Amino acid sequence: MRRRDTRKTRVVTSCCAMGPDGPSLRTIIARHKRETAVVVALVIVLIGTMAATALPSSRASALSDASTCSAWASAGQSQQAAYARLYLTEYGGARSNASVVSAINSACTHAAYLGEADDVSILAAINHAF
Repeated sequence: MRRRDTRKTRVVTSCCAMGPDGPSLRTIIARHKRETAVVVALVIVLIGTMAATALPSSRASALSDASTCSAWASAGQSQQAAYARLYLTEYGGARSNASVVSAINSACTHAAYLGEADDVSILAAINHAF
């Protein structure tokens, strides 16, 4: 006949109990509250810094006569149209905004083909002075 073990197993629970693989994250945070707060603040600052540098500027710089063909290629349609209006105001001509934009696109494409898009200004491109 077998004897029955009547001893009760005592379960110890504490705030600092370790799991089978070592202390849990909850235990570490409970033990090191100040350090945890510093690490969390540092992570928030780093994420904010990365987000601020990664997001494009809401105010893009305006194109001017000295802007390069590379800047023209990366500008938006509204910036290109604004420069076309500026060009027509300053230099006149019987052209329309669309024809000025088209002429600059063509000239800057030619400058890029020659490998000079970073060196040729928009004004030089439209005047074919490169």
